[in-house]
Amino acid sequence: MITAHGGSFGSGRNTTKYLNHTEIFGADAIEVDIYKHFGILYISHLPAPFTCFKKIKLREVFKLVKEKNIKVNCDLKQRHIINDVIKLAKSMGVQDQLIFTGCVSEFDNIDCGEAWFNRLKGLPYIRQNIAKIKDRIDSYNNPHFMGINLNYRRINGKFVEECKAVGLKISIFTVDDIEKLIQYVPIVDGNITTNLPLVARSLLNNSKGN
Repeated sequence: MITAHGGSFGSGRNTTKYLNHTEIFGADAIEVDIYKHFGILYISHLPAPFTCFKKIKLREVFKLVKEKNIKVNCDLKQRHIINDVIKLAKSMGVQDQLIFTGCVSEFDNIDCGEAWFNRLKGLPYIRQNIAKIKDRIDSYNNPHFMGINLNYRRINGKFVEECKAVGLKISIFTVDDIEKLIQYVPIVDGNITTNLPLVARSLLNNSKGN
């Protein structure tokens, strides 16, 4: 899966321009950062409690992904808002198009979409723990728990191959280095988030012989 990082092609993060250009990204998913203040779910890279009324509402994002039939990576910037996000998504019929990263926990009640964990309690994301990480995620027996989400600078080819060997899916961000895209696109079993989604798509298609 290829995710167009928020602000791809210089469109600005969490902006109308970014949302209006989803069709040219060539990605499977878009990405937005989510906060909640005064009962309002809105998108913003930084908290904006006193200007949240002026921000793009998450409802508008869900309306767009439903129309475009694409997935949306909901990068949760606050704890304890995931239930509100899921409730809104279900009311709009887009719950199966959700991807959760950021402040998402293995202890959250997730019954839709995909959850990719930025951290697991007491289990650092290092090579020695790969098998334990896979076992921890599997132990919850939740089909919506997909794998781990981490910065590509924290991994290398051996880490990716060992994850693949045990069946641990990974999501890496934000890969804008062409050489790293060439290295990781063919071997990552999961997701790559990048500001160069067209390049990543071309590499992925080539790796599949398309």
